[in-house]
Amino acid sequence: MRWLSLLTMILLIGCSDRTAAPVVPEALNVGINRTVFIGTTRAMNDAGEFGIGRSPSLTLLQSQVSIPPEREVGTVSDGFDKPKPERDFALASLDQHRNPQSFAAALSQEITRSSTGRREVTVFVHGFNNSFADSAFRMAQLGHDLEVPGALVSYSWPSRANPLGYEYDQDSALFARDGLADLLRAVEAAGNPDILLVAHSMGSYLVMETLRQLEIAEPGWAERSLSGVILMSPDLNVDLFRTQIARFQTVPDPFVVVVSRKDIVLRLSARLRGERSQLGNINDAEDIGDLPVTVLDVSAFSDRQSGNHFIAAGSPALIQILKRSADLDREFVRGRTGATLVIPGQRRILTRATEIELTAPSRRSR
Repeated sequence: MRWLSLLTMILLIGCSDRTAAPVVPEALNVGINRTVFIGTTRAMNDAGEFGIGRSPSLTLLQSQVSIPPEREVGTVSDGFDKPKPERDFALASLDQHRNPQSFAAALSQEITRSSTGRREVTVFVHGFNNSFADSAFRMAQLGHDLEVPGALVSYSWPSRANPLGYEYDQDSALFARDGLADLLRAVEAAGNPDILLVAHSMGSYLVMETLRQLEIAEPGWAERSLSGVILMSPDLNVDLFRTQIARFQTVPDPFVVVVSRKDIVLRLSARLRGERSQLGNINDAEDIGDLPVTVLDVSAFSDRQSGNHFIAAGSPALIQILKRSADLDREFVRGRTGATLVIPGQRRILTRATEIELTAPSRRSR
């Protein structure tokens, strides 16, 4: 079975020391460097790095991530404890902020450097089986490949970075809710920028739990504070998602759920639970058609490296389309009369949801 082959591959990868996150200053002179702000609830280990332990307090950092000069779009090469900047992503610098005020001031300065003239921040929350470095590298890769405007922020919660650590990661995702809430407030303090909150896989579970608790404490917080939410391949039970989103006074617009029926990892996750599917691989958008969300179906694209579990980050063909994300204008997403189709695909209006099914430009591009 294909999913069994994927699981074997993941187990082999798990034999490497994936928790290493060395700082390589010489990488500043190699490739392209992107500034990534980081909030983490990982505890520092004996090596002086942020490992798998859980910290009750949020640490705020600022890093320069070096992107190797020659690599394929959608790829992230990690040299683990011995990165080679010419080939691998690397942490070229990593500095800790003394307090949230220092973090917010530095973030505000970074935002003002944006060439768009808008105050925009993208906050990325990683998924299962990720290390501290993984989350920073992925944020830099997404920011670079998708040409994301504004400042980049990554939330690194204490995943075990081991394919056998699924239950540990589920507990850690719940543990990390307060830290994510604190990080979002620190980002807000940087002049109330437009905050796009993006999550992948199990990170979507963490994001929805955090937003639920913020909504309970301050009804309407999500709609007031966020310019949008994107859940990529969410490893999240559909019924649980319904209870979480039901607590929102107003759902942020846009609220996008990226799905693929070819997602091998979510197929396995659903089977382990005795379910038909998870939110990220629902068979029919009608399953959540009564919710005020946009379902972006990317089943026409492939990313073999992730088992079709992170297509939005790993498919070069899809990345080329998503780089034109401004074409996914609100008139089209909301399905208003007269809206034109400006991307390859088709739109379907459901009870409250909108489904956008993207079409691959050619078989060769998949």
